[in-house]
Amino acid sequence: MGALSTKMFYRTLAASLLMLLFVGGCSQTPRAPEGILDTPAHHVSSGFKFLQKNYDSDARREFELALQLDPYYSAAHRGLGLVYGKEHKFHMALDAMAKARDDASSGEQKALAYVGFMQIYTMRKNPGWLEQVEERYKDALRWKNHIPEAYFHMGVAYKNADRIADAEQSFNQVIKLNERLVIEAKRELTALNNPK
Repeated sequence: MGALSTKMFYRTLAASLLMLLFVGGCSQTPRAPEGILDTPAHHVSSGFKFLQKNYDSDARREFELALQLDPYYSAAHRGLGLVYGKEHKFHMALDAMAKARDDASSGEQKALAYVGFMQIYTMRKNPGWLEQVEERYKDALRWKNHIPEAYFHMGVAYKNADRIADAEQSFNQVIKLNERLVIEAKRELTALNNPK
């Protein structure tokens, strides 16, 4: 093989490899995990922690990494929807929540997707928003009774609507369940009882 044909061979090989990488990068197949912590659950957990600290771009990255591993991971769609909501991209936020609801594999995941809708409606505050939140609250409880997130975000919605007694009742329900969001519910009750 001459020098010219060897060069041609390597160029053709390089072009073929680039084409394979390009075609593989455009496909919808999930990527393989790169390490023990490279799981959808771990990325979603990190994403929600970032979201709580208002590190929205870091949260987005984590939810997107989870979706690269599993495009049907309900919690990742929900987290991404909340990021979009905080960015006031409400159409995208509601689409992501619909995917979270549709991809839910358990009653709890379905209920949490409806809680996500509650959060988006509270952020957006379109006319009739409180009624929308109340409807999604009922949907959440239909899928999983006594879910603290539903009571908590119903309390947040009532607080935003200046329905203080209803907000207190919702936050007290979170404390009564004594599962998740207890500290946050107590903080909200303290803020309601000690307005600035």
